[in-house]
Amino acid sequence: RASAGPRVARAASTNAAVDADADRKVVVITGANTGLGKISATEISRDPSYRVVMACRDRARGDKAADDVAAATGNRPDVMLLDLASLRSVEDFARRFEDTYGRCDRLMNNAGVMALPKRTVTVDGLETQMGVNHFGHFHLTNLMMPAILAAPGRKRIVNLSSVAHEFGHPDFDNYNSTGALGYVGSGWLTYGKTKLANLYFTYELHRRLRNGGVLDVDVNAVHPGIVDTDLPRSLALNFYPLLRRAGGLITPAQGATGQIDACVGETWEGVSGKYVAEQSGPRGSEVGPGGKKGVFKVTESSRYSYDQEAAARLWKVSKALTGAGWEALGEGKVEKASVAVSSWM
Repeated sequence: RASAGPRVARAASTNAAVDADADRKVVVITGANTGLGKISATEISRDPSYRVVMACRDRARGDKAADDVAAATGNRPDVMLLDLASLRSVEDFARRFEDTYGRCDRLMNNAGVMALPKRTVTVDGLETQMGVNHFGHFHLTNLMMPAILAAPGRKRIVNLSSVAHEFGHPDFDNYNSTGALGYVGSGWLTYGKTKLANLYFTYELHRRLRNGGVLDVDVNAVHPGIVDTDLPRSLALNFYPLLRRAGGLITPAQGATGQIDACVGETWEGVSGKYVAEQSGPRGSEVGPGGKKGVFKVTESSRYSYDQEAAARLWKVSKALTGAGWEALGEGKVEKASVAVSSWM
């Protein structure tokens, strides 16, 4: 009986920690073990009112990144496995997340691949860039909606797009980039298509939220700028060194500013359905002395991106190819389509 006191004290301490965690806002960041995702996890973790979950496809790299964040901030993010190239992995992540946290106050769809030199497919048969950059995040957001809606106060979803959406074109006859002309330009045209899809998804989700009476969930897309990260590691022709020497790149810290602010900053409270772009490149001010590197503003996206009929069509296609039901928005599953079909609805 003499040892009961310390046990009670430890239990009380544990319960207090659990209660404290229950009051913290939960932030999920995909691809958080490197680049802009890691910087976002680091900066948001400096605020103890947020509990960051790093969604990574490699456990060892995720744990190493979490250790780095803890060393920099004193707060260690949680790490959960998520492979956006596998719809089953997305579903497993969502189930484990719901069981562990029950709420999601912020979802940052950050992970992505860029201009893979050769066409590859995911385990589900989807072209890899479209599978990771769009379909994986589309299905993830669908499955996370109950946890998002369960969180108190205003919630936010941030989708990483790119100025590359401007050379994207909606091709509903070949969204899987098949055939001799389906994957040209060393993957760049397909990459642009995925970034346009990110905008379609952002704008369409905003409309469906508001039309469904959901007024406390905001969703925006961010172009981080042309950033000096390891994202171009797979490029067949890496022109980033030339841009670096010409002063045409911004630092990772500058590039991450937009998505961090869109996720947790006061500036974007209540703002939804917008494209927030870094201002030193296209559709911004000129690079150079006096340029606006690392400055983000609501910006007009390409004319194609505002095509509501195309956005609604992509939503339908995405549901059919991923099995996403969007039941949380009062929708339901449609018959799942084969990725082999040449024309999608």
